[in-house]
Amino acid sequence: MNVSVIYSKCWSESLGYKCCSLDIEPIFTDNDGIWGMENEQWCGIINKPSLENYCENDCCKNSNLKVSYVDNNGYWGIESESWCKINFQIKNDIKNCWSLDIGYGCCSSNNTDILYNNEDGSWGIENGQWCGIVNSMKIDENSIPKKPSYMDAENFDDPAKNCNITDSIIGDSLKQYAPFRMGVGINGSLRKTSTILSKKMVDIINHQFNSVTLTNLMKPSYLLDQNGSQKNIMKGIQDPSVNFQSAIDTLEYCKKNNMKMRGHTLVWHTQTPSWFFKKDYDDKNDYVDSEVMELRIESYIKQVMQFVQYYYPGVVDVWDVVNEAVEIDEGYYDEKVSWKTRTKCNESSNPWYETMGPDYVIKAFRFARKYAAPGVKLIYNDYNTFMSEKTTAIINLLKILKEENLIDGIGMQSYLTPTFPERSTYANAIKKFGELGIEVQITELTISIDDKLSEEEMYEKQAEQYKEVFEIYLKAYHNGINIGSVTVFGLQDGYLFYTNDSTKTRLWDKDLQKKKNYYSILEVLKEYYNKYN
Repeated sequence: MNVSVIYSKCWSESLGYKCCSLDIEPIFTDNDGIWGMENEQWCGIINKPSLENYCENDCCKNSNLKVSYVDNNGYWGIESESWCKINFQIKNDIKNCWSLDIGYGCCSSNNTDILYNNEDGSWGIENGQWCGIVNSMKIDENSIPKKPSYMDAENFDDPAKNCNITDSIIGDSLKQYAPFRMGVGINGSLRKTSTILSKKMVDIINHQFNSVTLTNLMKPSYLLDQNGSQKNIMKGIQDPSVNFQSAIDTLEYCKKNNMKMRGHTLVWHTQTPSWFFKKDYDDKNDYVDSEVMELRIESYIKQVMQFVQYYYPGVVDVWDVVNEAVEIDEGYYDEKVSWKTRTKCNESSNPWYETMGPDYVIKAFRFARKYAAPGVKLIYNDYNTFMSEKTTAIINLLKILKEENLIDGIGMQSYLTPTFPERSTYANAIKKFGELGIEVQITELTISIDDKLSEEEMYEKQAEQYKEVFEIYLKAYHNGINIGSVTVFGLQDGYLFYTNDSTKTRLWDKDLQKKKNYYSILEVLKEYYNKYN
């Protein structure tokens, strides 16, 4: 089989002619190049690399070199005006190029736009040629977790049914004026207490926001199925079992309402059940070894991503791959690692570190990149990212991930108080992360209140604080920092799905009326919008 696809720049396009397919014979040569004839039209011929100069090992010095040519012998690039073979240790290896079997090369980038899907896989076009997108190859449907039934807010007894929300679903909205995505956390510690099951709350979200994040219900402790995992062990299968019952309602809502969703979170030392790290998925047993744990983490990430991408393509386009893996408290991190890998949380050990060592973070991102659909962004998410020592440690980690093209952005959770951190320190951290050339996402914005003040003063000050941080975001955005999204981590104070909720940090009150902090955010967003649009 002689299968190949050209990716290098088509020199004849600037002259008004397409480039030839590979089997077209040369007819003549002029000062521009070599010409052939195809479909009764002249076409430019691109010389393919000479296999006589092919090197056995890693010929190209630049591991991130763009693919210029693909054939049955491998992937080729151009370096110092000469062909060199690219040794893909991280990028697409030719053995994974499924489309070679049916006569087409694979696209040089997994981020190529999907233009067509069929039973073989997903397809894009580069330089006028169809190419297969590697990470979108046909999925074995039997390997995807089953889709559970879902509940709809229309058929659920809404605890907010008596709230008048007219003012929140007409007129101005946050998403209308924000230059970045405006997101909101979908609260709920149980499926039946999810914000998404309130018709009134959903109506507000539809009007005001264009992104949601499940604050709890997509974490491993909710998706991992111990009973199913132990049944797999009895069958000689190490893969964990995954059940999406807790998250299915929000995924369905997003699909129906064209709402984007942040996947939160794949790997975290908290809210991951301890049995997941133990032999036979039994909490009473010892930890498994690193080899078994690596199989489990890959299988979990693969199953979660493939489920979402198969049933809800395009809905989850951002993943918090690893959460809170950096620690700066003495005695709680690995001192031999430049990015201070967390070894303990409070007085409990970090089970990821115990079973896999500090490499668990890098490996999680490798697996996530392997299974993520084209265009899906991979994020490292953490709290107190503005503390100088932690900022430096996280930057060390991000640089390592960036070398392998494993990271797209940093998630700054942003749990703030009225006085901490100093806002200049916070703004400086955003700047430092942005200077790495990655996206900055504010993922869990929450500003606490000063409860020593009167209620009126308290909410006035809170509104000023929210306005101030949004001014920081807009200034950074205007100065070229890639602020991709800002997510407030919940909709309503006195959350009506809970019996006693004392939260006072959100933008709507217990009656679903806009608070002063909502208006202060809207004011600064409108001011920016009107100035620059």
